[in-house]
Amino acid sequence: MNCKSTINDWQESISSLADDKFFDIIRMYLGEIKTPYNKQRLIEQLAGFIKDEKNSENLISLLDEFDVRVLTAICYIHNPTKQNLSDFFTGDYTMAELYTELSNLVQRLILFIKKDPYSGRELYYVNPFLWEKIEPYLGIQNILKEGELSKKNTKDVFSINPGFLAAFISYMNIYGCSCKADGTIKKNNQTRLDSVFPGDFKRIQGLVSAFINLNLAGEKQNRWELDYKRLELFAEMPSEFQYAFICAASCSRFGREGLKKEAQLFLDCIHSIPPAGYTAKTIIKLAFLAGTFTFGTEGHTTSRFSKILQSARQESDELFSEQAGTLIERMLDSAINLGMLELLGTDKNGEELFVPSKAFLETSEENNHKVLNIDSAFTVSLLPGLNLKELLPLTRFLSIRRYSVVSEFEINRAGASASFDSGFNPEKIISLLEAYTPYELPQNLLLSIQDWYNTYSSAILYHGYVLKVSESNVAFVENNPRIKMHIKEKLSKGIYLLDIPVNSSAQEFIEESGLDFMGKVKTSFSDAEKISFPVLRKGSTISFEKPEIKKIQFNQAAAYITKLKEKLKGLDVDPVQITTLQAKINQRLIINEDQLSLSHIRSEILEVSGTNYAGKVHLIEAAIKAEEEMEITIPQFNKENEYFTLVGKPLGLSKQTADSIVRVEIIPDHNIENFVVSRITHLRRLRF
Repeated sequence: MNCKSTINDWQESISSLADDKFFDIIRMYLGEIKTPYNKQRLIEQLAGFIKDEKNSENLISLLDEFDVRVLTAICYIHNPTKQNLSDFFTGDYTMAELYTELSNLVQRLILFIKKDPYSGRELYYVNPFLWEKIEPYLGIQNILKEGELSKKNTKDVFSINPGFLAAFISYMNIYGCSCKADGTIKKNNQTRLDSVFPGDFKRIQGLVSAFINLNLAGEKQNRWELDYKRLELFAEMPSEFQYAFICAASCSRFGREGLKKEAQLFLDCIHSIPPAGYTAKTIIKLAFLAGTFTFGTEGHTTSRFSKILQSARQESDELFSEQAGTLIERMLDSAINLGMLELLGTDKNGEELFVPSKAFLETSEENNHKVLNIDSAFTVSLLPGLNLKELLPLTRFLSIRRYSVVSEFEINRAGASASFDSGFNPEKIISLLEAYTPYELPQNLLLSIQDWYNTYSSAILYHGYVLKVSESNVAFVENNPRIKMHIKEKLSKGIYLLDIPVNSSAQEFIEESGLDFMGKVKTSFSDAEKISFPVLRKGSTISFEKPEIKKIQFNQAAAYITKLKEKLKGLDVDPVQITTLQAKINQRLIINEDQLSLSHIRSEILEVSGTNYAGKVHLIEAAIKAEEEMEITIPQFNKENEYFTLVGKPLGLSKQTADSIVRVEIIPDHNIENFVVSRITHLRRLRF
């Protein structure tokens, strides 16, 4: 967990409070301050108050469900700030609710704020005097709720598989794909795609984006075509690694490290979803926690310079986290679209529950290799059973007609010619077909493949590097394995077409082959061609510790609050003081009956509602003077019966003849807005 702190941290935090806040805390819990006073001694007395067995038990028993959820999030999010806590709880609580809650927990001595000395960010920690008592209640179950299935999904669901990728690769090999500047597929491709992949256009769009961003496809003559060399590297990886890279790359283009981080995050998250499933909102929370959890466990350097570097990295992570929420949502949408997450059903609230698709649950590779059925019309039915590495050579010459559970391909002249272009010959095609079909190949197919090759070979236009050697060097060339591997075609005796890209140079080939008499030329392969995919580790369940947690009996808090209010009725105090004390009890700032003594509590108004114009002006002026944030509720524009609440820092108050205008810096985007004071329906100072 990330929220452990030291007593020194807490003492420094309390001592660094502004004087008015410091003395408010002391009066709240210790009573009136006698002069002369010693600040350090007051802090020690406050520590003693917290450590008192009865007081600490009351502090814990007064926690409610909101408190427990926020405290749990603080303990699992690395370096928790207001902003990333707000991001984490998006959709659960408004920013105003969360900021008010954090302020309240600080005032109740359960949390304290520590400023990072290198980044300057304000981080939240649990009070070290309460940690051992609070920690047993803080488990991941508080914020990541397993699904409770109410209605099971009975519809067929798509699951990503090697056959689907092979069908897409076959399509791209034959037809390519034209896209607009923003990467979306052009309409003139859609008719053909719809006939081959019925109902899958959105899914294909995701694959196109992923293949482009993974450099599995390159742009040639205004259309995207496959890079089979890089595809071979891609197919070498385990299938779950392939799917993780596809999911990440379908959402955005990353650098090598960014791609690795997002793909690994996806893998770990998908393996951490329980069999009961998670809602989409919970999966986003899981990814958020997994990302920050990873940052918090990398390296434990202690030098000052290392801390500065770590702080700079954390700042960049936090900058990235401003977009992380939307990125995680896009990855989730992509995982559902591409069949990496499967709809299990809905819970009692009608929210959809998802589990990993079958592609991530299979424990062993399928071993059925006889997957091709070929009829006399050269139609090929492809059954499941091969992985992508085994399917990739078949996509060189099989032309996809229609994708389904049993996909339909055909062997035709266009597909065969495409395979001949890549170095295939009839013997290789026939060998591959025989390896994967349980039946003898039709004789007319064998004759047609040979006939297509003869026609293909009857006239060839060569484009590339040609090596010509004297008759005395022919044996040397043809027996040299480093030269032989690059010979694409023997044109004549001593004349060879090489497979070195024509837009590159042949220096590496010359150096490795022993043809150094030819002189130096620039590198034959670009760096991009040498770079493989980042190395991932196998996806595993993210461990957040503690499978079992203690449960707080929330009814005890209600009973204790009722007891305090009954005690309050017996006090001889005026109505204003009664109101102040009732507010403190409701805010759970009164943890023992001794605090009900009037000498402990200042009669202070921190909230104003309704038409109390003078009270609102006074509260705003006090917040401006103390440089404090406020919770502000105002009507929606042109909707007087609908309201919204925001958090902001008042910067100035301009008093007009009949009203006043308050200038507010909105949190967290820092925009400056002006509000008419009389239209504000509720104000609250967030003092801590």
